[in-house]
Amino acid sequence: MITIKNASWEVIKTIEADLTKTLLKQLEAEWVSMAAACYTGICWACMCQIEDGEENINKSFRWEPWFPLGDDEVMTCIAWVKDKDKDIVLKTIY
Repeated sequence: MITIKNASWEVIKTIEADLTKTLLKQLEAEWVSMAAACYTGICWACMCQIEDGEENINKSFRWEPWFPLGDDEVMTCIAWVKDKDKDIVLKTIY
């Protein structure tokens, strides 16, 4: 499951995880409105804070070890779920 919260930590929606789509595409498919511009990980508009489940997220489609994100940050446009049976909780930043 993926739970997305707003900047005030209120739950917006909880959805089933899909291993075939980025986090952002999954949220958009469920009508969750999020900031997004480039869909390539360059603009940082879709960044979220990870509240829980960091170990269940591939943070980059290339998995670059140098990618400048904190342990509790993820750009949803290029991040994928590793295991659909483990929960992820995200909070929007923008």
